[in-house]
Amino acid sequence: MLRTLRRLVVAAAVAVAASTSIASGAEGSDISQLAAEADNLLQEDKPAEALAAFDQATDAFWRSSPLQFRTAMFVDAVSGFGQYRPRSEATFHSGETATVYLAPVGYGFRADAGSVRVEMTTGLEIRTPGGLILAKTDDFGDIVWQGRTESHEVHLKIAVPLPDLKPGDYVLRLTVGDRASAKSATVALPFSIVE
Repeated sequence: MLRTLRRLVVAAAVAVAASTSIASGAEGSDISQLAAEADNLLQEDKPAEALAAFDQATDAFWRSSPLQFRTAMFVDAVSGFGQYRPRSEATFHSGETATVYLAPVGYGFRADAGSVRVEMTTGLEIRTPGGLILAKTDDFGDIVWQGRTESHEVHLKIAVPLPDLKPGDYVLRLTVGDRASAKSATVALPFSIVE
């Protein structure tokens, strides 16, 4: 187990060090230093201390990262973080509800009476491939997650009732805003309407 943890820390240290270009100034160097410290602590056979340093490096990376998505796709079912069944094809019938799974990275946390909250807003657009906007709302809905500790495994399940559209190709653009950090990100998912 110690070897596995060491490999994870070393791999994460390399990934974090490579990713510090998105971080600015001191925060970026803190990420590299904390990841290196975690690796050194593992080599010194101090796994608990190494894990604490690794968690600090992860938290520093999280704060520095823009809001982005590990996963963004149409799905048939979602039961939890990383537990989804991808839709085999992004084809729908007019008026059908499309379900989107998103795994965001870089969101912030708010303290709330002994727990923490993640609060996100969503906006959406349906466009033609050429960019003509057919439907739009900046206030599609709010998503709130609450837990005892900060979690980097929050997922979003967004059900989008599709309007009556002619058969053809379209793009669903979802904009997610994070209330705690004021970060936002947009994802574009092409889909087709069939008869």
